[in-house]
This record gives sequence, structure tokens and C-alpha cells, in this order.
Amino acid sequence: MVFAVLGILSMLFGCKTDKKPDYPFDTEKAYYQRRGGVMAGGSYKIEVEPEGVVEIYSYSIPVPEHEDGMKDKGADIFFVGITPGEVTVTEMEFFPTCPPDEYSFVLSVSEDLVVTKKDAE
Repeated sequence: MVFAVLGILSMLFGCKTDKKPDYPFDTEKAYYQRRGGVMAGGSYKIEVEPEGVVEIYSYSIPVPEHEDGMKDKGADIFFVGITPGEVTVTEMEFFPTCPPDEYSFVLSVSEDLVVTKKDAE
């Protein structure tokens, strides 16, 4: 009964629902990562080496209309396997007054195109 009332209230007042978006790929096979927000003046970049092993899909997290503060709340990033193999992913964040911040990791794509992150050795 309580859940029914909450559902009706969320419909009436436009609250967020738990409906999952439709993605053009199988999310069960993709490697998911959430990127944090980037402050004003900063930028974010992803490089993949070699190309052609994974495809990157990035979905920005929407900023509430009347919210002050950061206008970049981050993104949901999916690495989708295209061909079996390994790929090195390098993420870079740039800010005007700081040296670039860089982070790398290796993803492995199996024969059935499941993408997993390899542990550091």
C-alpha cells in the first residue's frame, strides 16, 4: 500500500523513477564506469590503444534545472566490446592551474564480447 502511494506521488510531482534507459548495446557485457564531475575550466578525455577493440558510450548525468554549483555532474561510461582482445584505456583530467591527472587500466574483451577490467599485476 505504501509503495502504491509513493508511486502515485512520484507521478504527480514528477519525481525520478527507477526506469532504466534503453541502450543500443548489451549492458551485461559492457564494462561500466562512472565519471565524476569536472569543475569549471576543466576537461576530461579518454584515449584507447589499440583502437577497434572497444567502443565507448558516454551518457552525461543531467543537472537539475534550478541547481547552483557544478554544471558537470559526471557521466555513465560504457566500454562495449567490438572484437576480442585487450585494450589500454587512459583517462585524463585537465585543469587550468594544475598538471594533467592521468589514470590507465587494461580491459579484456572475450570471444563472446564480454568486457572486463584486468587486475594490476
